[in-house]
Amino acid sequence: MNNNLNDKILEKVRTKVAISNFEEEERFSMSKNKILRTAASLFLVLGITCGVAYAGYQLTNYFKIKGIDDTGIQTALQNNYVQNIDMDYIEKEEVKFKVDYLMMDDINFDLVFNFITKDAVENYEGIAVCNLKITDENNNQIYISSEDQDIWTKNIALSSEMWTTVEKQDHTLRQVVHLSSNNFPKSNKIYVSFDEVILYNVNKGNPITIKYEDDYKLEFDVSEQLSNRKSIEYTTTNSKIESAILTNSGFAITIKENNYIPRNANYIVKDAEGNSFTLSNVERILKKPELSEIEKQVMIFNITKYNESDKITLEKDGVSTIEFIKK
Repeated sequence: MNNNLNDKILEKVRTKVAISNFEEEERFSMSKNKILRTAASLFLVLGITCGVAYAGYQLTNYFKIKGIDDTGIQTALQNNYVQNIDMDYIEKEEVKFKVDYLMMDDINFDLVFNFITKDAVENYEGIAVCNLKITDENNNQIYISSEDQDIWTKNIALSSEMWTTVEKQDHTLRQVVHLSSNNFPKSNKIYVSFDEVILYNVNKGNPITIKYEDDYKLEFDVSEQLSNRKSIEYTTTNSKIESAILTNSGFAITIKENNYIPRNANYIVKDAEGNSFTLSNVERILKKPELSEIEKQVMIFNITKYNESDKITLEKDGVSTIEFIKK
């Protein structure tokens, strides 16, 4: 990947508008029925609706990926772990769009849509790509937005997040779709479909909304660097640990634990040299089919395979708890 593309990704975007996450404590203190309704609503909000709460953040790049900080993003760019998608635009009356970039490993999946509008881009603050479906050549259900429990519980993605970035000088908006998991497949081809695109403004005095309804189907090949990626596996004698993998974008520990682990819990991991890496994200896996309680949790730490170590130690509140040895 050339320096111009790196500079474009790292310097052009300065504003991120992210859909606010609902409170984790509330989610898992709910009754069974409320959990089901909230989980279904989460996928609906992130995949379909427009009138939602937003929070603003300053960025230096498109890919604010959980499990990887700005230094890690630069490393990913230098090692071709962000793929520039060569694809023709779909053109409508006032806007044209395509998939622009992909970042994918075992635990993080980021897809970036590029929208160019003939109208003044400052008129818009968000994009909705409705009824989004992402699969691969093996029919792996990477992500489908749906209220139907039987559909969204089959998603490989454990959670989803979407945000819009705005580049006024180029009349460009970008819609970033971020997915997290502990086992994204090593796909060779990605298929993306949706049935409506909405450009909208809900926070200004004269709201503007443009809708384009159609049966949109996009597909592209995954780069060899991403499809042939290799994660580093670690083992431990602790029976509660299901897996531990070190990837391009983080270290993911899947633990059989039904007691809620908050994302601000005082966990760190240390490598063999004693360097510390913080907890960046926690994903919950609910017990199926009733989805009434947590069955497993995935803790993701800010250490990447570029910091490969023969031994990694998990600590809580400054006390060593589990030791991982590289296979």
